[in-house]
Amino acid sequence: MKTVGIIPARYASSRFPGKPLADICGKPMVWRVYQEAMKVEEFSEVIVATESRLVADVCEKLNVRVMITSDTHPTGTDRAAEVAGRVSADLYVVIMGDEPLITAEDERRLIRSMSSEGNADAVMLAEKFKYPVDAVNNTTIKLAINDEGFLIFMSRAAIPYPKDALDYSLYKNVGCYALRKEALDFFLRTKPGNIERAEGIELLRLLENHRKILTVIIDSESMAVDTRKDLERIRKIFMERE
Repeated sequence: MKTVGIIPARYASSRFPGKPLADICGKPMVWRVYQEAMKVEEFSEVIVATESRLVADVCEKLNVRVMITSDTHPTGTDRAAEVAGRVSADLYVVIMGDEPLITAEDERRLIRSMSSEGNADAVMLAEKFKYPVDAVNNTTIKLAINDEGFLIFMSRAAIPYPKDALDYSLYKNVGCYALRKEALDFFLRTKPGNIERAEGIELLRLLENHRKILTVIIDSESMAVDTRKDLERIRKIFMERE
């Protein structure tokens, strides 16, 4: 199964412009994400997908493979789909360029889970919430997962509500997921449904059309860099590591 890693890296972020090039201990964030993905032996290639010539220039100077994509893509999945239209593969792993703490081992677990679960159209990394503030942050996507590990729903609200099971753990998505070629093609040719438009979460397009998304629960410190405050948290973690 040919597997390609794609790292969407949008420069014109509304909340944090220039985010892919944000410095983390002397290296741009997108470089950090790319270097970790390059450790994954299952990837036949890893490609940064960006709309920005600035990001592309930095990538090229750092020997990072990069593709310029349209500046009209509304989501990272749409940007990845453009790359998939140029690079043929059986499986595409989307690694968000603002999640520099995702590890190569977790990316490998994602690929292995997709290989072993033939009924899944997609696989997503997920983890338990560790900080209460994240559970009420509407930029963090919460997940409802059934007993078999398949995703039932995604929301910006805290779901499911623990009315009876007070010890229930809330789960969030990690910005790394894999789609089979057919599922990515389906995503591209299908219009967003009512729930996707309401929540602003593109992978709801699969769930609304009865596609199956498997989750892989990991235990990590992964977090998306949505603000400069998030960036400071990330920098402290890398400083402790290095």
